[in-house]
Amino acid sequence: MQVRRNSLIRQVSLSFALLAIAAALGAQTPPAPAPQALNWKVFSYPALGFRASFPSEPKLEEKKQDAPLGTILFTSYCAQVADTYLCAAVIDQGPEATGLTPEVLLERMKMGLELIPKTNTLNEKKIDLDGHAGVEVETASDTVHITTRIYLVDNTLYQTIVTVPVKDSFPGTARFLDSFRLIHRSKN
Repeated sequence: MQVRRNSLIRQVSLSFALLAIAAALGAQTPPAPAPQALNWKVFSYPALGFRASFPSEPKLEEKKQDAPLGTILFTSYCAQVADTYLCAAVIDQGPEATGLTPEVLLERMKMGLELIPKTNTLNEKKIDLDGHAGVEVETASDTVHITTRIYLVDNTLYQTIVTVPVKDSFPGTARFLDSFRLIHRSKN
């Protein structure tokens, strides 16, 4: 059972990371707005328990994946500015995370990022958000640079991602990542 759980978590984290990269690379690239033209605004999602600032209105994406012990629900809000893709995601692990320490689960999520072909880890550090363990991982391939923060809150993973072409940088990366905050999670 443990091997099946390890494999599932690895598949889930890999599929999510690939989803973010595919969306970033596959989207049409509009002209880059001038920095002062970005209209940063805080968006709150009480049903998911977070808020974050985005430079444009994010789009909702939802995906369910069946698992041996239940269903895993992926919910993300993503925005694009020129070649940059910003995403705040919630992965409700349900029973799949039961019995795993935050450190083990975060390590497995990080391993999923490392499974992306031709991607190298540039930087990694442990972080904390309101007493919840997390990890920040910076990776790069020949085409994209990804900065992601992953936090575990009970059986829910929260992930923020900034994907930028490797030749560029996005001056709002820290602003977006630092804006992510947990809020009271309302019941649906």
